[in-house]
Amino acid sequence: MKQTMRSVLGRHPPTMRLANQCVRHHHSMSTRSSHGRDVVNRVEAAAMLGISVSHLDRLYRERDSNGFPERAADGRTWHRHDIAKYELPREHARRSARDSVDRSGDPDELVDTATAARILGYRDRSALAGNNPVWLRLQQQVDDESLTPSGRKRRRWKRRTVWEIAENRIGKGGATRTGRPAGTPHGHPDRSGNPDELVGKAEAARVLGYSTANALPSRVLERADEQTAGPKGRYRRKWRRETLWAILDEQGTPPTPDLPSA
Repeated sequence: MKQTMRSVLGRHPPTMRLANQCVRHHHSMSTRSSHGRDVVNRVEAAAMLGISVSHLDRLYRERDSNGFPERAADGRTWHRHDIAKYELPREHARRSARDSVDRSGDPDELVDTATAARILGYRDRSALAGNNPVWLRLQQQVDDESLTPSGRKRRRWKRRTVWEIAENRIGKGGATRTGRPAGTPHGHPDRSGNPDELVGKAEAARVLGYSTANALPSRVLERADEQTAGPKGRYRRKWRRETLWAILDEQGTPPTPDLPSA
């Protein structure tokens, strides 16, 4: 009899079976805090945002500038609803770029360069020049072209054409290109704020996605809107946010060698 009971318990140990069921149940449930609120760990939070864990770690380190949520009381997890409502910097930049586009008016109305620049969110037409990929696309998609009395080309576009180019400018974001030259930004650009606000090197670097102000290349330094000499002869440069956004547009296509402005 004892042998039979031992063999039955050996085949079906109730305590061990119950423990295994509890472990499986624990792993299958959503992580919950001690107060019963839904929380997620690093891997789960990264999956919710569609990014890597290392990217998530960087967002958390830089939370003072990007608004990433604080951790839950345990110091290891985040509340699920905080992660669910968080907007990635790249998505914020895309939304800001979309919001800056003027979509009013008749889609078939023909507009000149100055109006096209305003529709795209620029202060004036000077941003549409040179190697700006938005300007290059506009030149490829002219809807009406004629000569002025002085012999210069006059280009015009339908508003719908400008809107389509604006959508292409915004892009899908998030992809990291290979073969980037030195001085290419590695972070996420920021199109928020007052377009006329003057900002210094540190903020300019952050807006453009560079890790430090010293990483700003010469082509950015040369575009400063304000430049003064400091007490030790060092230059102090400032840029309008709008200027930085124009530079972002120029970085919106695969890197190409610097070309002189037209």
